[in-house]
Amino acid sequence: MGVKEFQIIVPWSVKKLEDGKYTDLGQAYNASMEYVADWVCFLDHDVMHLNPAWYYMCLYAINKLGHKAGWITGVTNAIACTSQHCPDAPANNAGLDKHLIYAKERFQKFGNRIDRMDPKTMGLQFSGFMILTHKKAWQDSGGFDSGFFGVDNYYFDKLTRSGYNHYVLPGMYLYHLYALKKLWFS
Repeated sequence: MGVKEFQIIVPWSVKKLEDGKYTDLGQAYNASMEYVADWVCFLDHDVMHLNPAWYYMCLYAINKLGHKAGWITGVTNAIACTSQHCPDAPANNAGLDKHLIYAKERFQKFGNRIDRMDPKTMGLQFSGFMILTHKKAWQDSGGFDSGFFGVDNYYFDKLTRSGYNHYVLPGMYLYHLYALKKLWFS
């Protein structure tokens, strides 16, 4: 039968404190997980899925991998983690049309391919622009740490220590407006 649906959540209970630091994205993830039935896709507020089949690509990966997967993610134009980064993606200000074409080309090249990542050799941990995870992995790992910066990296490490695997869908390109944050947050 398999999984037929998952929840999509853009967590945002972050507030700026008097000392200029932000908190508490980890708490927002954990609060959301309390209500999740099984699988959930967390998305940053500044990413866009450009492949109209993205939801079905996620379902395909969920059903192919099952609960041995702790974190499934896509790829993007602007991120530090090389396992998730597309160095040949259009520039951030290239225009949405160029990113749409690029997303289509990546899907044509990679389709529903699923790549398992080895935390020992991949360099940086996954970035949390897209976290496709499930409740059991969250429970087994102890959930997200409190805070804002690094909660994605800590979750990745906790999943790894709990025996979960990590996967990238190279055919699923998300446009990440990361570099344009300065327009709002300067």
